[in-house]
Amino acid sequence: MAGHSYDLIVVGAGVSGSEAAYACALGGLNTLLISTSLDTVYMLSDGAVLNPPPGTLMAELHAKLADARGYVGSLAWHRAAKGALERQTGLHLLQANAVALLTEGQAVRGVATWEGVDWLAPRVALCVGSFLQARLTIGSLTEAAGRLSEMAYDDLYLSLQAMGFSFVAERLEVPGSWPYRVEYQRFAPPQWDPVSFKLQPIAGLYAAGVCAAGYLPFEAAALHGRRLAATLIQG
Repeated sequence: MAGHSYDLIVVGAGVSGSEAAYACALGGLNTLLISTSLDTVYMLSDGAVLNPPPGTLMAELHAKLADARGYVGSLAWHRAAKGALERQTGLHLLQANAVALLTEGQAVRGVATWEGVDWLAPRVALCVGSFLQARLTIGSLTEAAGRLSEMAYDDLYLSLQAMGFSFVAERLEVPGSWPYRVEYQRFAPPQWDPVSFKLQPIAGLYAAGVCAAGYLPFEAAALHGRRLAATLIQG
């Protein structure tokens, strides 16, 4: 519910964000997972052959869905992952567009959304992948998107930039039946700590996955989310 204060807000429901939110809820944190599109939660592009890390949601799903080669299809994977997240006690999924952090002094207190609703939590984890000021090019067409037909986090990027965060430009080539490239921004070191996942200097602010570490294979992104969750659960 709007106005309710969660223990944690995770922005971005890709591999790292979904893994982090799932593990944090399992660990007893009342968690809100915000995504611009619930139709693409934990999506794996055109599908993938995976070697999932033990102890992850990826491993749970892979054991049920993979064929003899270890391959999983994207739509079946998405449906199973979204279902697992929705069934997890203490985890709420929300489709909304995060546009800014809410802060009090030098501490985070939640997330503002384009829809006009503020969501509150003393800790926020940004797991927004390749979506910060993302520009996607396919053929001769370029649009503000971090993945095909998925809007970029331009407002959130501008808000973070206004708060003093600096960024590094990255480029990602995505193969498949509809190959495309994405140019996006990730947090520049040393403001992001790869051990604690904290984003300085705002207390209670964390980041994981592509927006922090750059390109990660699916398995590494899952581990990133789980490592972030372990840090958050330990306090």
